[in-house]
Amino acid sequence: MIQSSYCVTPEGYPKTAVVRTVGRGLPVSEGFGMPIPLHEKRERMYSGTKRRIFQLLVDMGTSNDIIWPFAAQPFMRSPGPLIPGRTEEWHHGFHAILDEVVPEEKIVWQIQNDGMEGTHGFYLSSEGKQTRLEHRIDATLSDTEGRLLWRRLEDANERSTEALFDKLARVLKR
Repeated sequence: MIQSSYCVTPEGYPKTAVVRTVGRGLPVSEGFGMPIPLHEKRERMYSGTKRRIFQLLVDMGTSNDIIWPFAAQPFMRSPGPLIPGRTEEWHHGFHAILDEVVPEEKIVWQIQNDGMEGTHGFYLSSEGKQTRLEHRIDATLSDTEGRLLWRRLEDANERSTEALFDKLARVLKR
């Protein structure tokens, strides 16, 4: 398990809190022989409202998207409103179908990649005058294909989540 707490980056943005478990606390490379549970959570506190942050997340991958940080590596989703079982997304090698959306609370996607079974999503909660935004991955990796997929996507997932959280902070300051 990897844990870190909040600190401030040189740019003045709070560092994301990270909690990650893969298997029984072993590196992915040591989990041979059976499916491997993957649980990763990144979170950050914002002064923006749940309503505003939720709407910015809903707009990701559309022409109204102002928070996805990598134009050269786009976040794409099927057009129209978010409809569970129908709306799809693609980014950094992930493909997912919308599983659940609860306005101002959560957007959860069912991962469609071979070798990885589970969800990833955004969860919002209020804490005083601030809003906590969490990005969670709760999945099971297959013995070989899933481990290899996660090794390929793990760094991109970390970088894109951090950059997304940073850009969201900048947008909320406007």
